[in-house]
Amino acid sequence: MTLRVILENIGGINRLGLDFKKGKNLIKAPNATGKSSFVKGIELLNMPREEIERRRYYLNLFATNGLVKIEQDGKMICERRFNVQSGNKMSVNGAPFHPEGHKANLFTLGTPDNELIAAITTGKKLETLLTQYSDVTYYSFLITNLKNRINTLKKDLRIYLMYESDIQEMEQEQEKLGKELEDTRMERETLPQMNLEEIQSYSEIETTFHRLSQEVMSLKNQAEAAIDIIKLDKARIRDTLNQINSMEEEIKNFMVEHPSVDQEIIQISNEIKENRKFLDEVRGEKIETEKAIKEVRNWISLSQKLKGLSKCIVCGRPYTEKHAKIREDKLLVEDSHHSKRVREIEFQIDDAERRKEDLEVLIHKIKNDNQIKINKAKQELRRLQKEINEKEKEINSTEQKFIQKESELKILEKTIDQGRADSIKLITQLDAKIQRLMGKIEQLEKQISEKSKRIDQIDLVQSEYDFYGALQTHLEEREKIVKLGVIANFNKQIKKVYQLMSYQDFEDIRIDPNFNLIVKRSHKGKSLDQPIQSLSDSERITISLIVMLAGREEYIPGYPLFVLDKVTLDYDPTRFNMILDYLTQREVPYILVTIAQSVEEGSGQLEVEYLGAKM
Repeated sequence: MTLRVILENIGGINRLGLDFKKGKNLIKAPNATGKSSFVKGIELLNMPREEIERRRYYLNLFATNGLVKIEQDGKMICERRFNVQSGNKMSVNGAPFHPEGHKANLFTLGTPDNELIAAITTGKKLETLLTQYSDVTYYSFLITNLKNRINTLKKDLRIYLMYESDIQEMEQEQEKLGKELEDTRMERETLPQMNLEEIQSYSEIETTFHRLSQEVMSLKNQAEAAIDIIKLDKARIRDTLNQINSMEEEIKNFMVEHPSVDQEIIQISNEIKENRKFLDEVRGEKIETEKAIKEVRNWISLSQKLKGLSKCIVCGRPYTEKHAKIREDKLLVEDSHHSKRVREIEFQIDDAERRKEDLEVLIHKIKNDNQIKINKAKQELRRLQKEINEKEKEINSTEQKFIQKESELKILEKTIDQGRADSIKLITQLDAKIQRLMGKIEQLEKQISEKSKRIDQIDLVQSEYDFYGALQTHLEEREKIVKLGVIANFNKQIKKVYQLMSYQDFEDIRIDPNFNLIVKRSHKGKSLDQPIQSLSDSERITISLIVMLAGREEYIPGYPLFVLDKVTLDYDPTRFNMILDYLTQREVPYILVTIAQSVEEGSGQLEVEYLGAKM
């Protein structure tokens, strides 16, 4: 079967179609002629949409659209089209080549930019990379959401407990007021009733006295009602403050994890800026090295044509083809190091940009969203405080009227029969007190009803809190077990890959329970665990590829492509052939390997050489 890959406007490629046969395929060309662009096209086949959005630089900088397509025996099996949108973002149309594209790229695309290779060669933990396609992801997702839910329930329970305390106090107050109302009614019943006929039969002075007595008591009730509203508003202020404190606590916890979040973002931005500056410098050095390589190759070509050119055409010093070849080899090594450094810096920039974006999203979610709620709650606090101030002014005004009316009442009291005045005054006071107590009891009933409705669910919330707490503990235990299972499976696959390659360099390669990669080496009868950072570049790349192949065996054994690009630049041929032989033995359908040619060896264009089953 023939697999054809077609690219348009990807990197430095305007349009290209390459055919591959089953087995090993070498993609050959001189440097800077499109090998990396081709590999970017393979990466775009599976790259998730959210990542593609940030990869405008994968397209030709002079193009606004691109295409990657795969055909098998003339039949189209995958096509993805890319377009540059506003803000220099990139959109994509078309499903990925593999339904879980990131997984496919992670375990089958052996490039320096590969997250797994970068993590292993720099000694980072592998937990996220190795568990993101296992059941651990679901457990982690559930646990995170459970923790959020449990925190919310915990805050609700605290508020409900305060409401319970409030209700108990209000019920005690209601009971006290009820007793006072009963006593007042009994006292009122011992006094003569005052009906309309009796009031009309009073003298004009007594009628006025009765009216003034009612007004005085009405003002007193009005003032006390305003005081009750102030008490209710203060209780609401307390509840609102509790809510604000709860949200501020969440922000505080966030700030504990990120003590200077704004500085952290600025620091990451500066890190990106410095890395970009450094990247430009390294790229400049690489360009100069490439120019020097081109000059040396031109000299070699000219020397071969002129037969016997033994002096440098620039400075005139003795200079043979042998010298030129040595110079070329040194420059190629230097260029390789520049390329490697460029890839490392690009990886650092991508990593920093991801960290910055994740932090900004987190700030928006935790800090900004809660701040909006806090601002609304503070607006409610200001409204309640304004109402309290207005009620206090109303009380002051009422008290002034009360003093004035009471003064008028005292003057009038002197002009009527004292017994009659006392009787009228007492009856009026008791009637007003009964009304006031009934109003207070009614207000308390409303408050009790309002808060009771809000805590009717307390038993359910408590049960939910207890259940989720137990479920969280269970899921965390299960997560640990599944993580250990992932580690065991990966270690099994690593051992299998390592044995099939017949490597003798290491006694053991394994992932420990903390997802650190451990390499065991034997020397003079002793075994020693070595950190990955202590190994040579070639050894680290070897181990990275072994773990990558283990991931392929574990997650996507049937994926038809495996690509090796640039990571094997400084590789020794023996290890390189072991990798390829292993892939052939595992019957990976299409193995694609990029290699650099000299200018004289190639045509200046990408060429595919089919190697069959053996190298």
